[in-house]
Amino acid sequence: MKGLRILLIAGLFAILGSTMSKSPTLPLYAQSLGLAKEEIGLVAAASTVTGILVNFSSGLLSDIYGRRRLLKMSGFVFLSAPLLYFLAKDALVLALVRVYYGVATAIFVPVSFALISDLYPDRKGTFMGLMSSATLVGRALAPILAGSIIYLLGFSAVFILCSLTGMVAFALTFKFPDTGRHLQRFEFSFSGALLLVGLLDAAIYMAYQGIETFLPLFYYLQGKAWLSGLILTLEISIMAAVKPYAGYLSDRIGRIKPITAGMSLVGLTMLIFAFSGSLSLIISGAVLFSLGASISEASTKPLATEISKLRGTALGFLESIKDIGQAAGPVLIGFLGLRAGFAFIGAFGIAVLLVFLASLRYVRAD
Repeated sequence: MKGLRILLIAGLFAILGSTMSKSPTLPLYAQSLGLAKEEIGLVAAASTVTGILVNFSSGLLSDIYGRRRLLKMSGFVFLSAPLLYFLAKDALVLALVRVYYGVATAIFVPVSFALISDLYPDRKGTFMGLMSSATLVGRALAPILAGSIIYLLGFSAVFILCSLTGMVAFALTFKFPDTGRHLQRFEFSFSGALLLVGLLDAAIYMAYQGIETFLPLFYYLQGKAWLSGLILTLEISIMAAVKPYAGYLSDRIGRIKPITAGMSLVGLTMLIFAFSGSLSLIISGAVLFSLGASISEASTKPLATEISKLRGTALGFLESIKDIGQAAGPVLIGFLGLRAGFAFIGAFGIAVLLVFLASLRYVRAD
């Protein structure tokens, strides 16, 4: 279990630092440089685009060269990327810094989960849930910590602290056991089952990012930014608490039942957000969404490693599809409107679930 503890601590520090660098730091720092709102939006999207492109390749490379080598690379980026903010004086350079920083998370997330799957095949659901919780704790602490430091000491102190958290993560990667090396060359056989699992996660993150983006715009939350923040913090807290137990449940009863229950809850909560007429319904929807998302996602990642023997590649593919969904959620809601947008995402998630359940008889390990 020592290896697991090291992984959890590294995950906490890595995600704490990367999240501090962007929330609420990035838009405030970009504004201080004189960037326009349009430029700030493009800069903020840069790291997400990186994730879409790098997640899959990092998982594949970890299957070829081993997990530890890739995780060392991500640790070095976590350490060095925050210091590059000092060089950013315009939108282009700041976007390039965000692209470089995005590489760290895009490597670390799928490869660390693949390492857990390698080390603990019989308890991977539980331990992947613990890893998710560790990173969620980092995400939850980061905004208030970074905001306080900016207020008291300025941006430079935040960037230095982000680099220090990255240094901790980088140092711990040298203690990781080395697994992987399942491939001798670049190869990946496309799996329809794996795509469906990825689309399930994509639907969850379409919903999550849509809620995070548009929650403050509901008319009974306008002018109450503190309440919107409290609801979003409640979501993250529930996810952090539930995921290890959901992973344990997945290890005990299998992956399909939790995915079915979780995605059904996600679909229901999207309808609640679409047609809600009261604050109490919104809060209830946020709680139910957190439960559903946690239950489903605690099973999709272990299932991906069972569909394909190339665990790193499978998890990297899953993360890429998830990032596409996360980027698409706010765009869809912005285009369709709050009611139609949330309803569409809910319907999409249920439709993918039904196709997934109908195709189960064709699921076979590679």
